[in-house]
Amino acid sequence: MTIGGQDYTNFRAVNLRGSAQIRLQADAVGATIRADLSEGLDRAYTFPNKSGTFPISGTFSVQLPAITGANWAGTSVTVSGIRTEDALVCTLQDTFNTVTTERAIPFLAGATPANGGVFLLFYNPVSTASIYNELIIAYTAVR
Repeated sequence: MTIGGQDYTNFRAVNLRGSAQIRLQADAVGATIRADLSEGLDRAYTFPNKSGTFPISGTFSVQLPAITGANWAGTSVTVSGIRTEDALVCTLQDTFNTVTTERAIPFLAGATPANGGVFLLFYNPVSTASIYNELIIAYTAVR
């Protein structure tokens, strides 16, 4: 970090007051972090110290149609901010509450990121058809 022409190799003993912008630059990749003064609210930022990547996480819902027994089904979901090059992990949120009858519920077999969305692949491993169900998917993407 450079402040007033002086290079700092770490953030220790650096106190920024008021509004501040911090520019992080690593080769051709850069990012700007902005913190604005808010009365009575302190801000704490913790950055990963292993890979230098910033993950984004959230949830989205998918309306999964019935899938016949021992069959695959895929669907695309719009997820703002996802890019094709992201490393993506998706999992069913609250898995134990997804089964509403004695019928089978397909499991999430894979998730592929795309620009602005995610393609999800489900598999129904039993011979009984599943039912329509709205599922909540939790995700983390790293770029």
